[in-house]
Amino acid sequence: MTKLVAIVGATGLQGGSVLKSLHATGKYKLRALTRDPNSKQVASLKAKYPGVDWVRADLDDPASLRSAFQGANAVFGVTQFFQKSIGERVEGGNENAEFEQGKNMVDAAIAAGAESMVLSSLDSMKQLSHGKYPGVLHFEGKHKIEEYLTSMLDKIKGYFIYLGFYMENFVNYSRISPEDNKTVEFTLPLKPDSKLPLVDTANDTGAVVAYILEHPEECLGLVVEVSGGYYEPQDMAKAFTAVTGIPSRYVQIPYEYIDNDELVQMFKGQEEFGYFGGRTEFIERNKEIKHAFTTPTSFWKNRGWTGPSQ
Repeated sequence: MTKLVAIVGATGLQGGSVLKSLHATGKYKLRALTRDPNSKQVASLKAKYPGVDWVRADLDDPASLRSAFQGANAVFGVTQFFQKSIGERVEGGNENAEFEQGKNMVDAAIAAGAESMVLSSLDSMKQLSHGKYPGVLHFEGKHKIEEYLTSMLDKIKGYFIYLGFYMENFVNYSRISPEDNKTVEFTLPLKPDSKLPLVDTANDTGAVVAYILEHPEECLGLVVEVSGGYYEPQDMAKAFTAVTGIPSRYVQIPYEYIDNDELVQMFKGQEEFGYFGGRTEFIERNKEIKHAFTTPTSFWKNRGWTGPSQ
């Protein structure tokens, strides 16, 4: 019998990658969840991925989730801390806003009778730093959802992926140099030779989720990191110039330039304790996944981006 996989956030980077990879296998029935099935983006995706069932669901609406998960064998679950509704609740003092959405998702999957959930989670920076950096809420919320799903393993099988540092961040944290008005500068507070497990979210996530679904016994109980390996921030700048011919450099900026304590704690925690806590086992596991994970060079080739607008 063909298994049905419900994909949360199917129009986003992670969910969209899962949709792309699973659709390419031709092995699954797919149900894509979105808050607006009538959007232009969904219309485009319907044409691109024929046969996918698009349904409305909202992580703040448990009834919509239960309905969307009905009949699904597996659920891909992801939450998005950096959205307006979560931000407003956090600013209002509710630091559990992301967890509450994730709990709704887990409870609905169980209520609908799903056999398993592949959850996009992250390490707790509070735990990695031994309490030094407790305020990275978009890490803590996801990890708390993971802990909740783990507590429910007598009702549903749980699988966990941890995404690396988004390569897209180098696009977001870029500028044209004020010195010569032409050099592209990539600006983060991390040291130029910091080690980051980089990931191209849109191209790498789905392959790992597909592998988990194909190897459920092997992956049960494991955290599967999603990254092609460790790179340095300056590698992204060097690759950009090699691909585009446009001069660029990596610039380490002072933490004082970042007007967000959560992000300051995140970067400091990564610098001191390592993204993924410095784990490297995933690099060997990647050989089994048989996916060409994105490198800095291939990211810029695929992106076709030539720098920020002036």
